[in-house]
Amino acid sequence: MRIGILGVHQECNTFSPTPTTLEDFHIRLGRDVLDHWRGTRVEIGGFIDVLNRPDIEIVPILSGWAITKGRILEPEFARMKQMLAESLRAALPLDGMLIALHGAMCSEGADDAEGALLEVVRGVTGPSLPICLTLDLHANVTERMCRLADAVIGYRTYPHIDLYETATTAGEMLLRILAGDPRPRTFLQKVPMIVPGENMQTAYGPFAEVWSYAKSLQTAEIDSFSIFGVQAWMDIAEMGGAVLAVTKREEAKARQFCRMVAKLFWDLRKDFEVHFPSPEAAIKEAVETPGQPVVLSESSDSPTAGSPGDSSEMLRALLQAAPGVPATLWLRDEAAVERVEQSQAGAKLRVSLGGGYDKVNRRPLTVDAEVLRVSDGDFVMTGSQYTGMKTSMGRAAVLQVGAVTVLVSKLPAINIDPQLFRSQGIEPNEKKIVVVKSCNAFRNEYMPFAAKILMVDTPGVSTPNIRSIPFRHVSRPIYPLDEIEFNP
Repeated sequence: MRIGILGVHQECNTFSPTPTTLEDFHIRLGRDVLDHWRGTRVEIGGFIDVLNRPDIEIVPILSGWAITKGRILEPEFARMKQMLAESLRAALPLDGMLIALHGAMCSEGADDAEGALLEVVRGVTGPSLPICLTLDLHANVTERMCRLADAVIGYRTYPHIDLYETATTAGEMLLRILAGDPRPRTFLQKVPMIVPGENMQTAYGPFAEVWSYAKSLQTAEIDSFSIFGVQAWMDIAEMGGAVLAVTKREEAKARQFCRMVAKLFWDLRKDFEVHFPSPEAAIKEAVETPGQPVVLSESSDSPTAGSPGDSSEMLRALLQAAPGVPATLWLRDEAAVERVEQSQAGAKLRVSLGGGYDKVNRRPLTVDAEVLRVSDGDFVMTGSQYTGMKTSMGRAAVLQVGAVTVLVSKLPAINIDPQLFRSQGIEPNEKKIVVVKSCNAFRNEYMPFAAKILMVDTPGVSTPNIRSIPFRHVSRPIYPLDEIEFNP
């Protein structure tokens, strides 16, 4: 059997000031897909392993992974679709396909970019090819996605530690279809609500309650189910949470399952709301907390939520509220790196940090700094998420600003893994305070050794304060923007 594998990942933030280009995806074609992703604990790595059988030929189509930014520029998305179509045509004939998408990718002129990519796939392969699709738990699932794929399967964890397992589940389902099982269908129930990611953990809290209830309802007729909290920063139509059920024959039972789970999800909507302290209050609590490190999350500037990562607000607050307290943080400032990258270790200079991209919520901070080191910014993810994935923050510099060790890079950086700091010679355990720019995914990596974790309220394009986001295009009414009645 010839089975195609394909993966394109990006979670867009339509409020981000930085648009996405094709270059951001680092597109790989053909055998390069296998060489790059084999051995990783992400979806394509899982696809490769589950298909590693003597009766199967793995046919790599295309892969791309981009950090969260604004919409993909329209000409760039057109090029991506053209590359996908050409690569698919060259790969035919196929007996089935495994596709990994995020589910919250947008381009100029295409709110549902993944649905548009699936249209390209079906345009080349036709309707008869069995396709199993995986999505991130924060996907904005559309009717088109569910119509174009036989089975849609989402992550079951947040922080996301089951990318590999989600892929192997999809792969095993495809293999059963190819062995003669009836082709399944995916049924969708949208939920008109947007919830902040900061309170969307699946191990505890309201979302865990929803998942537990869904598991208690699952019967043999429901082959798979998924619950999507959606990511909050997309000003698009057909926006909101979702419940999916995959079944071979039991349409009525699948629809009833989705309705019942969606009802509980809706009933718990107020439990998802969050309220965080100011930077000064959080720093005060951190200093008074026994042990170290205390991790402060500035989620409003999270690069994996579409913020540019250029906030120096926490650095400003640390220097003012906790002078002399050892701390570390990352921020993005291309101009600052260019200013110091030719300097030798030990050089001292005055440099402006932050505020280079988000001109509404950020302001630059001028500091006196000592250059500790400069690097290429490449590192490998070693935690429980994206394990083995190679990533780069671009050229990077480590600066000492008072008692704060500041990691500055040219490109956005994934903040969920302590390897971000350790790869640059900074040990989080040696700091009293560690600032991360991530709304939730960092928890799985930092909780084993953090003395305490505190969320911090700062303005930004990935703010958890849903009501403050200037939505204009989402389908209304929707909670919490509107007080509405909903009964699925």
